[in-house]
Amino acid sequence: MESLSGWFESRLSAAQDAPPVVTVVGSGGKTSLIELLARKLTQGGRKTLAGPTTKMRPLPPIPGVTMTGRLNRESGKLESLPLPELERAIRGYSLVLLEGDGSRGLPLKGWAPHEPVIPRFTAFTVGILPLWPLGKMLTEELVHRLPLFCGLTGAQPGEALRAEHLAALVNGRPGKRSLFSEAQGEQILFISQIEDDAARVQAEEFAALLAPGLAAVIAGSARLDRLVL
Repeated sequence: MESLSGWFESRLSAAQDAPPVVTVVGSGGKTSLIELLARKLTQGGRKTLAGPTTKMRPLPPIPGVTMTGRLNRESGKLESLPLPELERAIRGYSLVLLEGDGSRGLPLKGWAPHEPVIPRFTAFTVGILPLWPLGKMLTEELVHRLPLFCGLTGAQPGEALRAEHLAALVNGRPGKRSLFSEAQGEQILFISQIEDDAARVQAEEFAALLAPGLAAVIAGSARLDRLVL
């Protein structure tokens, strides 16, 4: 079984951009994916820069990985450098991993007009979406910016989340924004936290609801470094 980090290694090795810049957006595991890629892809001497374009919690120390951003001591989070300064900072690195928006630790979110922040020098936009909330009631304990999420998906507060709602989040509805509305470079959907056979089948069924146009749709677990789809 191929590892998730190995799949990204192959994809990034073929990139034309130097360094390849990966901006991760969405919900349900952005920082976990960035940490996995930082740990695995920095082995072998690669020099990696990681940080936010909005805010993120700092990664633990990883040999070969430099964190960029300004530490807000009150929140404990890193805040982005101005994008022109960030663009200058990436020079001299062989890989750049950026977190492009926040979801306050919740598995789902709706996007405000100012987010996500995806720099124009991004080579790969990775959108993350977990499926385990399917069937759960749509409340503010589950969804960051619930009214915006409902506007994007056609869902109603308090109803059970359906696969069609999440598909609308990826595909977009007429006149509405989507997970990839602000994307730059290749668009990759990562269906996250898929760790058993039942979840794999669920991911396959969900993938069948997606419109064509994405560079890749993959599913797996950053925690286990496993790719299942």
